[in-house]
Order: sequence, then C-alpha cells, then structure tokens
Amino acid sequence: MKHILVATDGSDASSRAVEQAAELAAKFDVPLTVGHVLHFERPANELARMAEVEHMVRHATQASGVNFPNVPDTMLGLFKDTAPGDNTVRLITVIGEEIVKRAVDRAKELGVKTTKTMISQGDTADAILDMIDETGTDMCVVGHRGLGRVKTMLLGSVALKVVQQAGCSVLSVR
Repeated sequence: MKHILVATDGSDASSRAVEQAAELAAKFDVPLTVGHVLHFERPANELARMAEVEHMVRHATQASGVNFPNVPDTMLGLFKDTAPGDNTVRLITVIGEEIVKRAVDRAKELGVKTTKTMISQGDTADAILDMIDETGTDMCVVGHRGLGRVKTMLLGSVALKVVQQAGCSVLSVR
C-alpha cells in the first residue's frame, strides 16, 4: 500500500471511514488524502442534517466573513432566508473546508504523518473516482450509508458506485 484516500462528508459513517483510513495509514506509514465533494445543489434538508451534527453553521459564517444579522442554527434556516449566489457558495465551501480540516486533525491524532486534502464538486461518486485517479490511490475508504437492499437498488449508492468502478481497492465502512 502506497497511498490511501478517504472521502468524507462529515456524517457519522464518513467519520468512521476517516478513523479506519487513518489507522491504516498510520500502521503502514503511507500518505493519507482526505477528500470532500461540495454539494451546491443537494437538498437543503440533507445539508441541514449534516451541518447540525457537526455544529458547523456558526463556524462557517464567522470564517466566511459573510455578514448575516441573525445567523440561524441550521443550514435549512440559513438557505431559506438568504439570497442564493456567492454567499451560499462561500458558506458551503467553508463548511467543506471545516469537514476536511477536522478529518485531517483526527488523522494526525491517530498517528498519520503525511496528509493532503482535496475538495471537489459535482456528482459525489464521480468526483471520488477522479480523486482516486489524480492521487494514484491504491486504497480508497468510504462510509456506507447503511441503506437497505431495496433502497440501495432504487436510489443508488456512492459507496456502491465507487466499489464497482474504482481502479483500486475500496473499503466501505459501516
């Protein structure tokens, strides 16, 4: 093993993937790249759940320098009351950067010596597959959403697509 990529969106499943990837990278003393895919067109309620879990809305508004008189507690409230455009893009980007920073910090705590980061946008699975190619990754670690068989068949799965199409080993963490 020469290089590990872990994809994270800040969810519980991806946090477990970060832990697993960091443990492997530390054990084998290989570089770890932490990747994140920005989701500008994702449903607001899905983004709200993710941000609420990580409590990132206030951090993102402070770090982005966007001036909102009454910062809401959730992404749903944030996007409901703000005009779309540069501010929304900037906030999503800052949240993505914070997700990656926290993952890198955790990886270093677990003994990873060399870390890199990548942030992309677009279709999540395709962006992860591009990251694999760009980094020369020979192992990718992703979180599995835990959907049932029927839901996975109907809705598709990022982890499933990455497992099926990646040119490297893929570890899907539950």
